[in-house]
Amino acid sequence: MATEPWKGKNFLNEGDNFPVTSVSWDEAMNFCHILTEQERKERRLPDAWEYTLPTEAQWERACRARTETKFCFGDDEFKLGDYAWFNDNSRDARQQGARAVGRKEPNPWGLHDMHGNVWEWCRDVYDTKLKGGIDPEATKGGSTRVFRGGSWYVIADSCRSTVRVGADSSFRDVSLGFRVALSRPRNKKPLSRPPGDMDAQVRSTINK
Repeated sequence: MATEPWKGKNFLNEGDNFPVTSVSWDEAMNFCHILTEQERKERRLPDAWEYTLPTEAQWERACRARTETKFCFGDDEFKLGDYAWFNDNSRDARQQGARAVGRKEPNPWGLHDMHGNVWEWCRDVYDTKLKGGIDPEATKGGSTRVFRGGSWYVIADSCRSTVRVGADSSFRDVSLGFRVALSRPRNKKPLSRPPGDMDAQVRSTINK
């Protein structure tokens, strides 16, 4: 993208395996759009699929991994240090900033850092009242967008699967990043069977 918005920020940790931070929702969506066009041009991505931010519902489903507890591993927040970088093992331990991904235990679906490390932008417009239904998405209501998951900066309670925060789409923060999802655009009909090596990715429930 030829940009490094995290440069010069406090608490900067960076490298190939670190999440990007200080990226706005607008920039995250622009990255997804360019990645989609690039992969389609190289014929690695069918037109019926795109890279984007997950909806809030998709994010929470991926985080929970079929659990109904406060965290993906249960309700005991004293176990959070095994799964997440958060206040107790980061800010209070004088080791501030994002950490390399994948160093904590994954959730039951094999996804790392769904709790803590950095907050993650979701696609939805923020609404105080969550939409119902299967895989809903809030698309109307202004420029305030949702981010989820907690971060290295916050206490354990703020890393729960249900915690949600809203901020303007231009907002940046050293503890805020994003996670890319592979998804079918909602205005296109689904394929009866994804081609080739897309199969494994399509089976991932984050995209259902």
